Amino acid sequence: MIVPDAVLAASRRLNVILAGVDAALKRVDRGLPRDGETAERLLLELGAADPELTAMHHVMRQDLGAPGRSASEDA
Repeated sequence: MIVPDAVLAASRRLNVILAGVDAALKRVDRGLPRDGETAERLLLELGAADPELTAMHHVMRQDLGAPGRSASEDA
């Protein structure tokens, strides 16, 4: 599969957030959290993935030539 640079960049930004939350959640689950790592905080950090997911969605649709959706439809 060939992935355009713009889609790859968007997916990398999203992956950084998701991988960080995943690693921290595993530490919390094992009872070995780092300072400040709580399930509540990680849920907030996971919320940071939403704008990146939306951005990746738009980049992918643009690359495919699919019509865009309005901001209200993404909410």
